[in-house]
Amino acid sequence: MSQYPIVLISGWAMPAGAMEPLAEALDADHRRVSIVELPGLVRESEACKTSHDWNSLLAYLDHQLFEKPAVLVGWSLGGMLASLYASRYPNNVAAVVNLGANACFVQNDDWKQAMDPALFTSFYQGMSQSREKTLQQFVLLCSAGSPRRKELSKALQALMADADLDHQAEDSTLLSLLEILGKSDTRSAFSDIRCPVTHLFGKEDALVPAGAANAIEQNFPKHRVQVLDGGHCFFMDDPEPVVSEVRRLSSGTGSVTT
Repeated sequence: MSQYPIVLISGWAMPAGAMEPLAEALDADHRRVSIVELPGLVRESEACKTSHDWNSLLAYLDHQLFEKPAVLVGWSLGGMLASLYASRYPNNVAAVVNLGANACFVQNDDWKQAMDPALFTSFYQGMSQSREKTLQQFVLLCSAGSPRRKELSKALQALMADADLDHQAEDSTLLSLLEILGKSDTRSAFSDIRCPVTHLFGKEDALVPAGAANAIEQNFPKHRVQVLDGGHCFFMDDPEPVVSEVRRLSSGTGSVTT
């Protein structure tokens, strides 16, 4: 069994509860597991500022890591943050497992396997104008591709409804994180990571196209890449592939990038 703690990092606008089934599965495997919820849905004073950049997010994550090195398991924006943290602080990270985390969230000239810029702009504007409607749309996109889409959508909506914080402050933070997502490009971080890295994608993901798996595999041949059944929340439907990957990495069979 691994001596390293496992730290799950949630995605944009998603409460920690979304990752609890995965945490329970890892905990059942006799591992020390914790969940980091990104700013926007937390009460901690470190997340009170409504404007964020990568440096503030890195500092926020570092504050949440009580034991180092750790295995970081990041979902979507949480995965991009985990990768950047691993590249910046190599001694603090034993391995990285990214869940539905692209190198660039929005398409650009050099990275086509990502969200269409017009769709992202529309989503950002929607978040600015109609919070509730846009978050409902986001939940539908997250649950798309799941074999239990309706059940998953209801569960995610219930989790978000329970995050009853000051919406004005929360929305400002979520918009700030959306800006980070829109400009994100973690390819340099991917290249710099020294520890084992695995990227897991959902075949039917409506937010991160499965084609991103091929792009990452081609550009970062030392990274392990897998495409699994399901959508953006594939790990909520079946946590076992993630548990198996954490077990594989902690056994020392993962390849180390240089």
